[in-house]
Amino acid sequence: MSGIYFHIPFCHKKCNYCDFFTVSNSLNIDKLVNSEIKELIIRKNYLNDSIVDTIYFGGGTPSILDSKQLDKILKTVHSNFQINPKAEITLEANPEDLNEIYLESLLKSGINRLSIGVQSFNDDVLEFLNRGHKSKDIKKNIDAAKEIGFCNISVDLIFGIPGFSYDSYFDSLKSLVELNIQHISAYGLSIVENTLFYKWLKSKYVREIDEDEFVKQFEQTMDFLNICGFEQYEISNYCKKGFESMHNSNYWNNSPYLGIGPSAHSYNLDSRQWNVSNLIKYITLIDQSKGFFEKEYLTNNDKFNEYILTNIRTIRGINLEFIKKYFFIDIKKQLFALENDGYLKRINDQFILTRKGIVLSNFVIEKLYSDGN
Repeated sequence: MSGIYFHIPFCHKKCNYCDFFTVSNSLNIDKLVNSEIKELIIRKNYLNDSIVDTIYFGGGTPSILDSKQLDKILKTVHSNFQINPKAEITLEANPEDLNEIYLESLLKSGINRLSIGVQSFNDDVLEFLNRGHKSKDIKKNIDAAKEIGFCNISVDLIFGIPGFSYDSYFDSLKSLVELNIQHISAYGLSIVENTLFYKWLKSKYVREIDEDEFVKQFEQTMDFLNICGFEQYEISNYCKKGFESMHNSNYWNNSPYLGIGPSAHSYNLDSRQWNVSNLIKYITLIDQSKGFFEKEYLTNNDKFNEYILTNIRTIRGINLEFIKKYFFIDIKKQLFALENDGYLKRINDQFILTRKGIVLSNFVIEKLYSDGN
């Protein structure tokens, strides 16, 4: 399995919590599309003729692209790569962009999965986050997507938002389940540098949510979605049977992927590379076919830590014998200690996060990481 990711950095406006590379001026959108098409052709051998099972448009706000721009990109993909006829092709979208005409054009373009950034059903929360939609947009446009023919819809939701109660969040969670969708990504808010929330935190305009309240919202999310028939197949991701995100699973399964666009990352099992995080510079360098990315080769220790970071988060966990065979690193002592303390459960040589381990996954990962010594 392999995948192709397109970074579309344009946004109508910046969300207060977002630290991804985005730009608010979409005047260069056609230039970006042409540059990403050119990068596709330049790097058509990066995946070594492996079958592409997932294509993902992320951002930013990829739903800023119109169907002609998407068609142009997807035709280039099909002309230069071997694509699985049943490939998952995902577009991240904001609710306010999804009118019936646009949804029909997406389906005709080959998009077969939507990932919709809902974040909350509470209009006060949406305003606090600086989102561009209202709660009334959500159900209307998701219902329209289903009526038009989309049968694989994922929605993002955020919990742990400062100043808003558990009841407010749980109302959003219930409203989400009532939409009868196939996949939910529920993320705990993390306040990071270079965001407006971080500035507010430093100026004491906002305070991070109490840890006990954060854990309560996380655990209630797990419990409620389980009752509603969603499997938690990764720490933040829940799905109805058969609707796991192939795109995300590629990352967690250590599969190669090609990242196209400014700030996009690529991985081919031996090295990582990342494109320049500047729109104009990216377009200029792609036009010159030179110097648009940096690259690092991965050591055995890097690959081991990558395996721990990605696999421990999933429902299948990590395998002791696999680690010994492929990385020549012995972490039996750490694994058994984490098992004894209730963070991991063991099934033969497979170690999987317990409920306690899921809540404190960063602690578990830290204990298993290797510093190379």
